[in-house]
Amino acid sequence: MENTDSILSEFIPDETEVSFVQGLLTRLIDIAIEIGLIFLFYVIVARTSILVFIGDNSLIRWFFVILIVVIYQFSFLFLFNKTVGMMVCRVKYLNRDLRPLSTKEKLMSLFRSRFSSIRYYKDK
Repeated sequence: MENTDSILSEFIPDETEVSFVQGLLTRLIDIAIEIGLIFLFYVIVARTSILVFIGDNSLIRWFFVILIVVIYQFSFLFLFNKTVGMMVCRVKYLNRDLRPLSTKEKLMSLFRSRFSSIRYYKDK
């Protein structure tokens, strides 16, 4: 019998990166959920109380929008290691060493478009 395994076979990653379409679908699902959360926040919290607190300052309104998005991403990544879009599309984040993300990398993944070392991979 011949041994067809190579010495290098243990170094060949068994993870495959997702296609552009699957990554885009994952991001679109997450964006839709974030927009829904922002809408619910403004509906649940009385608009008059928000307007009294915020006033005419549009900068504070953007701060609340960004805060809701960061809380959504942060809470799901730390509780489940995935966002809802990643769960639906069966995708996971891995770092450049093809290992699960550390706490520091999870925080960096909140700004994932700027960090190329964290990518989507197919979840088995």
